[in-house]
Amino acid sequence: MAHGNVATVLDAVRGVFAPESRGITIAAARTRRRRALIAGTIGAMSVASLWASPAWMQTNQGDVHCPALPVQDSEIPPDELEAPEAPEACPEIEVRRGDLVRVAGLAAAASLGPAPARSEQVPDGQAWVQYDLNTGEVLYDIDFDPLDKNHGFVVGARGLFYETKDGGKRWVSRSFANLGKSEDVTYRFQNVAVLGNDVWILGKPPLLLHSKDAGKSWKKVPLSKKLPGEPKVITALGKSKAEMATSSGAVYVTENDGKNWKSLVSETVDATLNRVSSSGTSGASYFTGSVKSIKRSADGRYLAVAQRGNFYLSFSPGGERWLPHSRISARRIQAMGFRQPADGSKEAGAWMSLNGGYLTQSDKEGYDELTADSKEFFKYAEIRSGGIGIIDLAYRTPQEGYAAGGSGVIYQTKDGGKTWQFDPSGTDLPCNLYNVKFFQGGKVGYMIGSAGVLLRRNFGEEASTDASASAGASARASSA
Repeated sequence: MAHGNVATVLDAVRGVFAPESRGITIAAARTRRRRALIAGTIGAMSVASLWASPAWMQTNQGDVHCPALPVQDSEIPPDELEAPEAPEACPEIEVRRGDLVRVAGLAAAASLGPAPARSEQVPDGQAWVQYDLNTGEVLYDIDFDPLDKNHGFVVGARGLFYETKDGGKRWVSRSFANLGKSEDVTYRFQNVAVLGNDVWILGKPPLLLHSKDAGKSWKKVPLSKKLPGEPKVITALGKSKAEMATSSGAVYVTENDGKNWKSLVSETVDATLNRVSSSGTSGASYFTGSVKSIKRSADGRYLAVAQRGNFYLSFSPGGERWLPHSRISARRIQAMGFRQPADGSKEAGAWMSLNGGYLTQSDKEGYDELTADSKEFFKYAEIRSGGIGIIDLAYRTPQEGYAAGGSGVIYQTKDGGKTWQFDPSGTDLPCNLYNVKFFQGGKVGYMIGSAGVLLRRNFGEEASTDASASAGASARASSA
């Protein structure tokens, strides 16, 4: 029936626009146009009725889902990948002086100048203190060696690469000499991982750098063309060993400095959604083919947010594939992460921020199971964000945590995430904060973002010592 109507439509259109029809009268032409319009309407109704049949459509909670499709070979990650060529040495050079100004309070310094007197600075432990890295580029990630609390790295846009060897008080900017084959290629370093002598850096366009001597020398590790998606997150797991996740949901592990990679998942996110889109995952039918963010927990679990924010996915060690989950409301998901305190406490659950400045969290496990109803696990937190989105969040202890987002906003909780209060530390920051991390068991915290902003705060014994020293200096200055 539908095929006959389609043929009628084509015949009618040919009759209206055929060359020989140019000589007919105006009345005859109008008649032909009316017939074409009627035939087109009938054909469209017939095709719509065919598509609306149970064999073509399944409806669940108002979402339209296509029937499952067979998994294509291109959607199955290769079990093993091999680097196409030998690693290429990447010599580094120091490009700026490393003594950086620690700004009093959070007012951004216009240029590098003499550091203010100790008594004029905000004492550690009382507020987040900004360090001027003498750049206006975006900072994407920061990491410290868990085996050496003083050794860390910061990476960012346009190949920004900073290193510290005194616990983040002094940063040295470095640059790689021959990353791109042409001067037109500018890499964006978006992820760094450190463990002992092994340091890994991920960049975009796809780039993987590796150091085996704590950052003294580097090599560019070639990536296989068969790698599904672009590298998104890398985690250092030990000597010569690392785990990498891509934007397509592929997860690979290497034990020989990136020469060979072994897949931990049996299929990409695309393939998973083609199979389960008819199972009721809201938004899965509209998947764009990649994820916009991925978080990895210390025990190897992953949380990912779909590119459009209409659902999230989870993966656990030992599983074969990602599991899709519906969002809890019509608002799109902005970011997600685990509720894992930096002090090593065992805390279950995850957090989820939504567009419009909303923040939710689950304080129990089960949210990452296939049959889990997200609305039963994630509950709204009390936070007055004014509509500004929450981009990242981290817990220092099971009760104390910090959230950051657009316009430099910072929020603090002291009741495990149930209520959040505005932290005025970021009032004057002309930037967005993208990353919140804690190190040394939660004793030191960092926030980084656009405009080269790096915030640092001490929470441990060092903070108390610094605060006492500052107070003593002020007292001596007054008595003098």
